[in-house]
Parts: sequence; C-alpha cells; structure tokens
Amino acid sequence: MPEEEEEARLASLPAWRRDILRKKLEEEREQKRKEEERQKQEEIQRAKEQSEKLRTLGYDEAKLAPWQRQVILKKGEIPK
Repeated sequence: MPEEEEEARLASLPAWRRDILRKKLEEEREQKRKEEERQKQEEIQRAKEQSEKLRTLGYDEAKLAPWQRQVILKKGEIPK
C-alpha cells in the first residue's frame, strides 16, 4: 500500500489508534526486510557451497558452461 494512501487512511482515525496501526505496519515492514535479508544470505551461502563443491571435485568454475555446472552439482561429473 503506498504511503500516501496509508497516511490518508490513518488521518481519519483517532491518534491512539493511528499510533497502534503505524507501529504494527512498521513491525510488518521490518519483519519482511529481515526475511528478505535471511533469504539473500541463504542464497549467498548456497552459491559458496556450490563453488566449494566444484573446486573439491577439481573443476575450474570459470571454464564451465552453466549446464555443465548444473550436471556436475547434481551428479558429480560431466557426461561424455
């Protein structure tokens, strides 16, 4: 919900109710931001683990095509 709409809706409420709603909306935004941050960190960690696995198997990640990378990560080798 855009902030202008939110403010217009809140303006018609009593001050105490407005404060409660603002606090609730801020908490929801903070929760959403934390969840997105957590997902981003998981994605970064997954990418690091995949890179480490490729290096452990002896592959140079820079020389692999994306499809080769996927196959190696799933099966552990390049099909010939």
